Amino acid sequence: MAAQEFKALLPEMETDVVVIGSGAGGAVVAKELAEIGYRVVIIEEGRYFTRDDFNLNPVQSTMQMYRQAGQTFALGTPLMLLPLGCTVGGTTTINSGTCLRMPHRVLKRWQIGLGLESIREDEMELLYKAVEEYLFVKKADPETAGPNARLFLEAADKMGLSGGWLPRNAKDCDGFGTCAFGCPSGAKQSMDVSFIPDALAAGATLLSRCSAERIITEQGRAAGVAATPLDRSQGAPASIIVRAKIVVLAAGSIYSPYLLLKQNLCNSSGQVGKNLHIHPCASTIAELEQRLGNPRGIPQSSYVDEFKDDGIMLEGGTMPPAVHAMGIPYSGRRHRDHMNRYPYSGIFGAMISETDSSGSVSVSNLPGFKGSPLIRYQLKGADVEKVKFSVLLMAQIWFKAGAKKVFTPIAPFAEITSPRQLLKLERAKIKASDLDYLTAYHPMGTCRMGSDPAYSVVKDTFETWDLEDLYIVDGSVIPTSLGVNPQLTIMALAMRAAGIIDEKLQS
Repeated sequence: MAAQEFKALLPEMETDVVVIGSGAGGAVVAKELAEIGYRVVIIEEGRYFTRDDFNLNPVQSTMQMYRQAGQTFALGTPLMLLPLGCTVGGTTTINSGTCLRMPHRVLKRWQIGLGLESIREDEMELLYKAVEEYLFVKKADPETAGPNARLFLEAADKMGLSGGWLPRNAKDCDGFGTCAFGCPSGAKQSMDVSFIPDALAAGATLLSRCSAERIITEQGRAAGVAATPLDRSQGAPASIIVRAKIVVLAAGSIYSPYLLLKQNLCNSSGQVGKNLHIHPCASTIAELEQRLGNPRGIPQSSYVDEFKDDGIMLEGGTMPPAVHAMGIPYSGRRHRDHMNRYPYSGIFGAMISETDSSGSVSVSNLPGFKGSPLIRYQLKGADVEKVKFSVLLMAQIWFKAGAKKVFTPIAPFAEITSPRQLLKLERAKIKASDLDYLTAYHPMGTCRMGSDPAYSVVKDTFETWDLEDLYIVDGSVIPTSLGVNPQLTIMALAMRAAGIIDEKLQS
């Protein structure tokens, strides 16, 4: 339900299922249950943007569709930017569309180490196939991908490194190069153009620009959601109560624990907001002699996975000029000179699956931020070394591709002009404080799933241990780092959760 329809909205509603959040978890649950025939209400804080709103303006898109205008940070050393979506479709609307399955070893770790034997490999295979078919997942087209991806992949192949083309949920991609700012052609099958429209067609109600404030509880069970419309211009009531048989919390790994912590719910284990896993990312920028045609192409289309078992995954990531400019360690004339060479700039990133690092989400008491989510994350130990090695690896590949210089996020080696400097980097002892311009993606684990109520927040059924009829279905239930982009796994798990909720409603 768009903002202009709020005038027809009653201050109190009744439904079968109310879903908080419209991202990879919430949208799937809503569509699956609505198509079965249940009454479903989706509450989403962000606006519902369509392809007509995606105008290839990254600055405007960031201001409109990213939480805090793209300035969400994880506090720690180093300070890391953690971009989050705040729009219908959640972060799927502003991600690169990569769809990778959970590695076999990760699922085995869940089964053996966490007692999650009920999440079987054969069931996940069926769920993955269903989601992939629905979203038209296929490998990126090398011709559409663009020279940046092809050049890096060819150089890696010459070095004998394993790599290939990433599977994506982009049907007939035109290669506009603005995946992270909304797909203007509608090719990327993010939740706003796939699961959400089908949920609405099946009868679900969408309350966009509406903030979930409180989970209503009655006699040990979740009984609904109290929410506040954020756009009162169309005669919306000051507040809305949505009473429901089932409440699905799918606000993501930052805001799901935040909502629970504000109410002191479901935290008998003390694990709500703890166990934050993210994928720290380091980017390298190379200046080459050939024009690469950026930002046209597919920003994230190729990968190098030679060291995936060590927790290092290289994935492409070009950006439009306005965003690219923020990642250059220069100002003034030197910054201008590099930006004049933007058409000759190659970009590639490394994603780290952490070993020693950890983080948390809490309710802030900091002056000026009191009552807001506070994200902390400390990069340390072997993970600092992983960042260093990934930068070293990417720089070697770029020089193999003909780069004249490579910019890195390691302060003592911010600009590398010859392969000889890489020998110094290899021998250098790098600290977390030496790292600049790191970003982080894919928060997970803050309401983790498990078989022991003393160490987890939800059961293997996604229902919380402490509160009946409250299900958490988003990245926060994923108990360990996946090492790959998690959206496909979140969707598959959400499809599983929808089946479990259906059984609960029938009983």
